[in-house]
Amino acid sequence: MMINIVRRIAIMALTAAALHSPLSMADTMEQSAFAAMGGKDGLQKIASLGMDNVLNDDRIKDKFTGANIPRLKLLLGTQFCALLDGGCVYGGKDMEAAHKGMNLNDADFNALAEDFRNAMIDLGVPNRHQNVLLAKLAPMEKPITAH
Repeated sequence: MMINIVRRIAIMALTAAALHSPLSMADTMEQSAFAAMGGKDGLQKIASLGMDNVLNDDRIKDKFTGANIPRLKLLLGTQFCALLDGGCVYGGKDMEAAHKGMNLNDADFNALAEDFRNAMIDLGVPNRHQNVLLAKLAPMEKPITAH
């Protein structure tokens, strides 16, 4: 259910922007979100706090048993930066390979999205900028939950 809400919010935000902006609006939205989130350092804080939230979330924390959490936090921060065109290059696995064998489902993905959204709220990221990152993450649901 949460991902449906996340998708709707992301679609509404992107549609509204597209209707009122030139074609380069997506780039502008990403750059604006990148800046509003505090650049690379801010995205790393979001990744770190988001993973802390995940590890305290009884719905999904067991899915990350045995994971190298410091490395995962670093990779997530870099991935978020790359998604927002912040000059980072994500060097981790693709989402399908990274989550193979974890047996994640839609509810797990929704819980994770909620935990990262809560991290952004806790760090004072405005909703419109949260939605830009969530819109970039939403298409990852299918490859993440495929295995």
